[in-house]
Parts: sequence; C-alpha cells; structure tokens
Amino acid sequence: MAWTPEQRNRLRDSFFYDELVPRRNAMLQIADRIAVANERGLNRSEEQLNTASDGLRRTLMVTFAITLAGGLMLALLTIGHTLRLERELERRLEENAMARLDLQELSAKLLRAQENERRSLARELHDEVGQSLSAILMEAESAEFADDLVEIREHLQAVRALAEKTVNEVRDLALLLRPSMLDDFGLVPALNWHAREMTKRTGLNVVLSADDSADDLPDEHTTCIYRLVQEAVNNTARHANARTVEVEVRREDHRVIFSVRDDGAGFDPRFVRGLGLLGMEERVRRLGGQLEIDSQPGRGTRITAELPLADLAHRNGHDAHTHSLS
Repeated sequence: MAWTPEQRNRLRDSFFYDELVPRRNAMLQIADRIAVANERGLNRSEEQLNTASDGLRRTLMVTFAITLAGGLMLALLTIGHTLRLERELERRLEENAMARLDLQELSAKLLRAQENERRSLARELHDEVGQSLSAILMEAESAEFADDLVEIREHLQAVRALAEKTVNEVRDLALLLRPSMLDDFGLVPALNWHAREMTKRTGLNVVLSADDSADDLPDEHTTCIYRLVQEAVNNTARHANARTVEVEVRREDHRVIFSVRDDGAGFDPRFVRGLGLLGMEERVRRLGGQLEIDSQPGRGTRITAELPLADLAHRNGHDAHTHSLS
C-alpha cells in the first residue's frame, strides 16, 4: 500500500511471483498436510470403532454362549433332580407298599399266633389241669363210698398228690404267660429262673451274665428284655440244635444292651423272617432301640439289642431335683 504507482508497475510481477505465489504454495501445502492429518485421524477413529465393534461383538457372543451353556446346564440339573426325586418317590411308594404288606402279614401272623397260643393254653388246661381235677373228683367219690379207714386215707393221699400236681401245673402255666418274679423281684431273678427252667426241660446249657443294675429299669424295658430273651432261647431250643446259649445283659449310662448267642446251626436272616423275629424288632423299635441279628448257616446266631435310657435318666434327675427342692 505504501508503494507509488511506478513502483507497483515495476515491482508487481516480481512481488507476485516472489512473495504471493510462494506463500500461496505454502498455504496449500499446509492445507494438504491438514487434510492428510484429518484423514489419518478419521482412519484411526474408524479403526478404533471397528476394533470396539469387534470386541463388543465377541463379548456379546461369549455372553450369549455362557448364558446358553448355563441355561442348558441348569435345565439338565433340573431334569436330573426331577428324575432323582421321581425315583425317590417311586422307591418310597414301593417301601410303603411293602411295609403295608408286611404289616398285613404281621397282623395275620399275630392273629394266628394268638389263636395258637389260646389253643395251646386250652389244650394244657384240658389235658393237664382238667384231667387232674377229674382224677381228684374220682378219688373224692371213691373215698366217699369207702368203708375202710385205710382205703379212705389212701384216696385222700391220692387227692393231695393230684392237687399238688395241679397247683404246680397252674403255676407253670402262669409263669410261662408272665412270671410273677418279674414283677416281684426284678429282671435278673426272672432271667435266672427262665435259664434254669430251660436247662431242666430241654437240656440246653443256658449261661446268664447280667449286671445287678439291670433290675432298676422301667417296666416296659424289663418286659421287652425278658420277652426277647425268652423268644430267642426258645427259638434256639426248637430250631438251632445248639448245646450252649449265652445271655448277657449290660446297663450303661444312657442305654441297656443285651444279647443272646448260641453255637447252633444258624440261618440266613435275609430269607428267614418268622413271627418271633418280627415281634422282637417291633418291641425294640417301639422303645426307640435297635436290633441286630448276626447269623450264618453253620456258625450259630447272635441277637443283640440296644435300648436307650436317656428319658429315664432325665426323669430320675428331674425327680431328684424336685425332691431336693421340696
């Protein structure tokens, strides 16, 4: 702007080519560099976007695969658990059906046993006691019509002998039903009496080993132990062909353990389930105990039972505490 017209005319071309054109070229080069830089930035952004898109796609695929696998596994576990529950339900139903059949069979056996016991008792009363009483009546009638004093005395002696025999027979029947000494003297004397009677009647050597503390038991435990020992010894005498039976009764702090072991023929408990064994299991189960039968053919039999005494100990402690307070 400070040039004169002459200077403009003279210096115009050189200024254009020397000043403006180089600056224009420099500006164009700068614009090209900016365009290249912008293009590189756009390419990098596009690459980053593509990378992020691929990562997101892979993440979605992995998430979908994990979700699908988890769903399949959960479905398989659910199906397996359902099938297991179904099998368990079927097994329980079968056990209930078998238990119902066993209960019906046990009821039928109990009825038959009751009838057999009544038949046996009636036979004993008729054959033994009835005949003895008839003989007493006959001897009394003979004594009534006898003229000789010696003959009368003989008839009276016969009546006395028959009466004593009848009393002994009635006593034996009563003791077989329930020994009075079990109520009067306790468990150990009753077991000793039963062992002596079995040895006397059958020749079986019955050996009893019992703690004195076993007498201080509840009536239900005493009756259960006596009946189980009675049933086991009777079974040994009838079926085992044994020489010796060992009976052991041991009382501990919160339980009483008793066992009956013989050296007889033995049997297979899986296939032999008579009424006596079922009755034993029922008696022990009713008192919350456990019964174990260990027997093999040719190796004898061992019957072991355990009855809990926790409630008894608790009751005794409570009674003692109440007594101390009073």
